[in-house]
Amino acid sequence: MVFLKSDVYYFTARTHTHEESLSKVKGPLALDKIGFKNKVNKGDKVVIKTHFGALENVRYLRPSYIRFLCDYVKGLKAVPSVAESCGWGAPEAFTGSHTEYSGRATEKEYLEIAKMHGFTDETMGAKVLMLDGSVGTDIAIQRINGKRFKEILVAGRLREFDHMILATHFKGHAGAGFGGAIKNLGIGCVSKGGKVQAHVGKKFEFNYDAPISDYEDCLKICPTNALTERTDGKLKRDENKCRYCYMCKSVCKNNVIDTGASTREEFITQMVDNAAGVVDYFGKDKIFYINYVIDVTWQCDCTGGSDIPFVSDIGVLSSLDPVAIDQVAIDLIHSSLMNPHSILGDVKNISKDNTHEWFSYVPRFDPETQELDLNLNGKESKHWELQLKAAEDIGLGSKDYNLVEVKVESKKKN
Repeated sequence: MVFLKSDVYYFTARTHTHEESLSKVKGPLALDKIGFKNKVNKGDKVVIKTHFGALENVRYLRPSYIRFLCDYVKGLKAVPSVAESCGWGAPEAFTGSHTEYSGRATEKEYLEIAKMHGFTDETMGAKVLMLDGSVGTDIAIQRINGKRFKEILVAGRLREFDHMILATHFKGHAGAGFGGAIKNLGIGCVSKGGKVQAHVGKKFEFNYDAPISDYEDCLKICPTNALTERTDGKLKRDENKCRYCYMCKSVCKNNVIDTGASTREEFITQMVDNAAGVVDYFGKDKIFYINYVIDVTWQCDCTGGSDIPFVSDIGVLSSLDPVAIDQVAIDLIHSSLMNPHSILGDVKNISKDNTHEWFSYVPRFDPETQELDLNLNGKESKHWELQLKAAEDIGLGSKDYNLVEVKVESKKKN
């Protein structure tokens, strides 16, 4: 597949006055540069897809960045909403335990965290909602000619909107290499079960010979009553009722439900398949990408950890191409000096005084043990490059770009 170079607009994080505000001025102007106001009509419904952050995380996008995007949309006489989608797992009210990934399993849970983090209807001036419904079961099945998937589980409430602004906090990710626009599509815009499938694949097998006691919590938590007890005391599953939330897997005993596992490379490919399916479902020409390349830590916003950013804030990027915008973010980060007080300052065998391919050395999951490896010995990993290549190969966009730096200056006083 041959691509033309895609335009990516760049606004530096440096500001001298309020007239150069990164949130109020540069964010909306970044959307202007990619033609948003020329495609939106009065009354159009616009979803701003972002991430509300895990409970203990402090590096997610500040609410004001999103609020000013909402105001910009309303200034065009369109109707904005701010959205996320349900996280993997079962609600804490059911499991009774809290981990760094929990608290985002249902709409009720996640909107409570969103409120604590400053995302409410009042602070946004817009409706805040979950794209896959109250428990992650509102899905739309999209056929796709992917490398690993032939169909994906899109977050169903996307059907309600005319346009989407993908407002992404660009950062690292221990599994995908980095988290940017591609990941916001392939993980953020699919359903709860779509996230599971991206991570582990399509395997979903039940041991029907197991005692029903191993499924006791599964029967209680299944939101669609797809799981019931047969007259002989064994499990019965109605596949027509199943909406693939996978909460049963999260609470089953003795591993009687098998969802398999995926390598890191398979996870990246499956995530990219998801991303391509979301674009096919929603429409390529209706998605506008904006990356906030600030607070660039090695950790995803879905974790409770919030380490020190490993490069200085870079700014805001916008494009109509998710691959190009992520490639630019990577290149700008790699051309920046590293913060020696961050996790990369502890890594051996890389220079601390020069620019480098920093994403090749961020912590990652060890391929043999599947445990988090802080990579203090400085082993090189090119999974960030693999994600970009997979996305380009499937047709999401181009790694080649034209970078257009936009200067925003304060008005001169007489």
